[in-house]
Amino acid sequence: MDVYLVPLAPGRFETYYEAPDDDEPVESESGLGFFGRLRVRFQSQLKEAEQARHQAAVEEPALLARMQKRSLRWIAERIAEQRLFWRLRTADQATLHVAADMDVHLAEGLMRSAMKRDADRHLRLLALHSVGLVLSAPVAFIPGPNVLGYLFTFTVVGHFLSWRGARRGVTLVRWQVSPNPALSELRGALALRGPDRRRVIHEVAARLHLPKLARFVERMAPATA
Repeated sequence: MDVYLVPLAPGRFETYYEAPDDDEPVESESGLGFFGRLRVRFQSQLKEAEQARHQAAVEEPALLARMQKRSLRWIAERIAEQRLFWRLRTADQATLHVAADMDVHLAEGLMRSAMKRDADRHLRLLALHSVGLVLSAPVAFIPGPNVLGYLFTFTVVGHFLSWRGARRGVTLVRWQVSPNPALSELRGALALRGPDRRRVIHEVAARLHLPKLARFVERMAPATA
């Protein structure tokens, strides 16, 4: 499993993981606990939401159709953001790629500190969204797709899996730190402007075989003044 410590600004880094959409580990349905059953429910609801989205133009009011489409787009983006932690739930070892001119011990310390903060954040959000899921239960009796229920089901399951993965990443996963010259070039590209900046970012993403990295950096890194 390859994880990248991506530079986004002076002194600011984010862990990044990219994988096919079907890379998420699938749990067996046998012996599932509360969150396991909730996850199965979410997968079923997501299929229903996809069907509702395709039928919305004919059968549902335009406002509801737009809400469903935006909700599904939002869910897809959150899945991409949380997939690192979901994958760490089953990982025993991983490689952390860092800029070649960065101290490896400092890089690993930054990664672990960030992951610990993320574990604490997901635990707090899990508690908050669990309350929201309970309060949204009456909406399930209203005819039509339960968009609110879909969102809270996803956020509860997502935060639970992310909390477990981040905690495991800090305490159990064996990390190997690997210096990578391409990430050093990426850090240099952040000081460039306009087309030069965009060109180098996309070149680095291509060299690393990470087709979604360029969009991530362009969205997260502040533009050069």
